[in-house]
Amino acid sequence: MRLNIKIALRYLKKRHKLFFSFANLLALSGIVIGVFSLLVVSSVMNGFDEDMQKRVIGSKAEIRIYRHDYAALNNHAELVQKLQQIPQVKGAAALCENELMLQKKQKMVATISGGINYQNYQQIAPVVADIVVGAPTAADLADDGIILGLGMSVELQATVGEYVTLSSPVGTIPTPLGLLPKSKKMKVVGLISSDLPEFNSLHSYISLDNGQYFLGSEQGVSRIEVSTYHPEKSASVAEEISALLGAEYQVEDWSEFEANLFNAIKLEKAVMFFVLALMIVIASFNMIGNFIKLVTEKRTEIGVLKAMGMADRDIWQIFVMIGTILGSLGTVIGLILALALLITQQVYPFISIPVPGFPLLWLPVKMELSNFIFVPILVIFISFVTTLYPARKTYQIEAIKIIRNRK
Repeated sequence: MRLNIKIALRYLKKRHKLFFSFANLLALSGIVIGVFSLLVVSSVMNGFDEDMQKRVIGSKAEIRIYRHDYAALNNHAELVQKLQQIPQVKGAAALCENELMLQKKQKMVATISGGINYQNYQQIAPVVADIVVGAPTAADLADDGIILGLGMSVELQATVGEYVTLSSPVGTIPTPLGLLPKSKKMKVVGLISSDLPEFNSLHSYISLDNGQYFLGSEQGVSRIEVSTYHPEKSASVAEEISALLGAEYQVEDWSEFEANLFNAIKLEKAVMFFVLALMIVIASFNMIGNFIKLVTEKRTEIGVLKAMGMADRDIWQIFVMIGTILGSLGTVIGLILALALLITQQVYPFISIPVPGFPLLWLPVKMELSNFIFVPILVIFISFVTTLYPARKTYQIEAIKIIRNRK
């Protein structure tokens, strides 16, 4: 075996050279670039995925509970009490969601208005943490107050202390003149700036009583929202809640009610991984051509080795070792370079995102152990497979013919 390794190392470099031949360096470089690209891009995509999860969970609930027919929940107090008994549940609160219109003088915008119990809802989505102007209290919201997203505030040119009109776009109040829309004069008591830009230009908060007024139900709410101690386990908690409440209720975790967003991210990750994996496949084709050329160049030496008694399998092992050495070395170098870049980006963010208005300033990174195990194994396996065909061609070399031709 030592002789096989010695010959394999000799074939990797040309005579009187301290390092690999140019052809082997090209094959090695392809593997290094492929491993480096796969690990860096997958870690960056994981970082974007994690960042988006935090933004969604920070601005919205982790779990939502509806009636299956989307009718108002009139027993929400009883349900909230039942949910709070589940050990994994951090908090539960009712919410009345209405699609309404906001108006100030001639300016008008659409809004998704959430009617909340201001104090209880802080356990679900910390509205207070997102407030950038004003210091609203539960009493302020109860006194016909409204919290606006910063984007809506700019569009309406309405700030804290000013009044806006909140109205339903559909007429629901019967009068002698026909059905008129519900409408209330609201005082702006706070402005919020969420991590989700579209949230700031669409969402607003009012008191639970006002939410029920626009919903048309004195006791009912649109849904119940739930937060957990471990957001990554929201799916399992949602299943437990669904089993507890029964088939009458529909329970969705954040990955379901934002399914389009996270499915798009998963698809992008899969496509990027596939495209970058093609780099390694291309490098493997380069290795196959290189090894076929090497076998042709070393025909005489291989014939001599066979004549001296070396078995075909031993010669086959020499070329398999060459591919395995190239694959292993390229994987290690690519792995070290990727780790160095990713750790540096995590500790000292130096790669910025030069997109005006983008919610992230720096390239996010999340390294997952599974990627750093799967990618090296995949690359070494591909490197091993690429040597099988060229190594097999050594079986066709006949020692007697080689010796005769030399004479």
